Amino acid sequence: MSVWEQVSLNKLGILEKGIQKHHPQYDTCLFEGGSVPFLQTLNCQNDKLHPIELTKYYNKLGILQSKQFKKDTVCITNHGRIGDAVILKNPTCLSAHLFGFNSFKNVSDPKFIKYCFNYSKIKKLCNVISSAVSATKELTLDRILKIPFPNPPFELQQKIGKILSTYDLLIENYQRQIEEAKKQ
Repeated sequence: MSVWEQVSLNKLGILEKGIQKHHPQYDTCLFEGGSVPFLQTLNCQNDKLHPIELTKYYNKLGILQSKQFKKDTVCITNHGRIGDAVILKNPTCLSAHLFGFNSFKNVSDPKFIKYCFNYSKIKKLCNVISSAVSATKELTLDRILKIPFPNPPFELQQKIGKILSTYDLLIENYQRQIEEAKKQ
């Protein structure tokens, strides 16, 4: 059995903050006729593998003032429900209240990293350090990089991520079936 080294997220991949340069940030001119998903904190729930109920889509103007994150990016909330995480299914722009984490190839697994944020110890650390300086909770890049994350061998990360995500997908499928049955 191997010992799991503890490292900061920047040793496992690239962590960037979502960008919204235009003010007001939710100006309708950014969304009219849009087709690129725009992810907000309300779309990120820790008990889900992927974002839920996307309702806003950027148009070309919206994309120009933002940054598009690729499929399999782990999105982490830094305001509101601190430390909730989901994985993108498609290229998506993130609100400024989210971090996007992209794993280094053969170093970390996105699903494993997502599930690290479900782990109570990491979740608690995210909440404690986000409110350590001010009354308003905010998880900054500097603060999140102070949190130690487990770093088992890459193959084990993949195995853990695959097992946990399989259960999540089954649960989500059953929930959809229940909702459909209620409509009938």
